[in-house]
Amino acid sequence: MTTGPKLRLGKTLVPGLLAVGLFGVMALITLNTAFEPMTQAAGAGFPDDVSITAELGYALFGFDSLQEIGGTEPFLAAVLLVAIALDAALDASLVLAKREEEGEPVAALSSTGEASSSETGPEPAVTDGGADGGTVETGGGNR
Repeated sequence: MTTGPKLRLGKTLVPGLLAVGLFGVMALITLNTAFEPMTQAAGAGFPDDVSITAELGYALFGFDSLQEIGGTEPFLAAVLLVAIALDAALDASLVLAKREEEGEPVAALSSTGEASSSETGPEPAVTDGGADGGTVETGGGNR
């Protein structure tokens, strides 16, 4: 019979605190970023004939001389925040996808049946050396 949940302190508390800290930092960045509209239809400075994607690429790599209009840095910050969030989600999914049996990690493509080749060892590779008819020519030199 369980008596109730218990808080484990020590090494197990560190990942949770790091996750809460990362959430706090991302929340502060999101709240302090001015996500202003960037197209002319929304009342901002992007004309219809200018590619927003190209302007973001120029801002990302520092090609300010190629930009037709400046001011894409706030939008670039939003794109990078989304990229970091998606990367963190991918990493977390890989951690959660690990399988364990009896406390030991299990490889994704391992075979654990009686016909496993790990008991008898790997079978030797048989090759014919690339010669036609299955004969192997030995010796060196020019003919």
